[in-house]
Amino acid sequence: MDLALLKEFEPNESLLHRLDGRVKTCLFLGAIFVVVALRHWYTVGAVLFAAVFLFSTMQLPWTKFFTRMLIPFEVAWLVLLNLLFTQGHTIMFRVNLYFWVLPAYREGLALGVLVLLRIITAVSLAVLLALSTPMPEILATLRALHTPGIMVDLAEMMYRYILLVEETALSMRRAQLSRGSSWQPWYKQAMDVGSIAGHVLIKALDRSTRIYKAMLSRGYDEDAAVPPYYKHKISPGDLRFAYSGVLALVVVVASDLFLH
Repeated sequence: MDLALLKEFEPNESLLHRLDGRVKTCLFLGAIFVVVALRHWYTVGAVLFAAVFLFSTMQLPWTKFFTRMLIPFEVAWLVLLNLLFTQGHTIMFRVNLYFWVLPAYREGLALGVLVLLRIITAVSLAVLLALSTPMPEILATLRALHTPGIMVDLAEMMYRYILLVEETALSMRRAQLSRGSSWQPWYKQAMDVGSIAGHVLIKALDRSTRIYKAMLSRGYDEDAAVPPYYKHKISPGDLRFAYSGVLALVVVVASDLFLH
């Protein structure tokens, strides 16, 4: 996975890009929490449709959206398959695997589809926020919401150093390939990738320890007051958009509770 995708902000003049960062951060994070709590697939699907529609208004290539959705979609399918064969009591069909028979349950299918849609929708909302909002605005909004300082500082450090982790992993992989790793069987290549992951984690732990000690030597305090990032008030137009977004989320929650 290209870790640069996680921190890429796309400047543009669309409605979402012009919207105040505080409004976008609060609305999208609130929508993610709502999506995780929804109980019916059609209400989650309605939010997913809205997210896709909002991306279409951003005037960005669809490849940027689908590239970021690829890995979450694969994970969601694994969750669906796991729930299909492990949850429920109404058997739809059976899969014969030599000496092992796997029954597929109707309840597991319904739950798996719901969880899959939740994952895809939540990631879609996060992608919209990341593509339309610079990370400093997101972090500043979290501070304004009185999120614990240590959590915001950790997110900021991850955002800053994630490309260094990718660069270290790629350099180690190139070194393995230069020694003929690409000609080895697939299971040995998988072992090589696991070895890289272990070494990268160790290097990341060592570097994080050194950075934290350097920060402490310069007087770092997680509870220290940070100068406000936003110097202006939210415009009336952005406030109207925020009220509309909150109303839409309330309608979605009410529909999920009362419609069957």
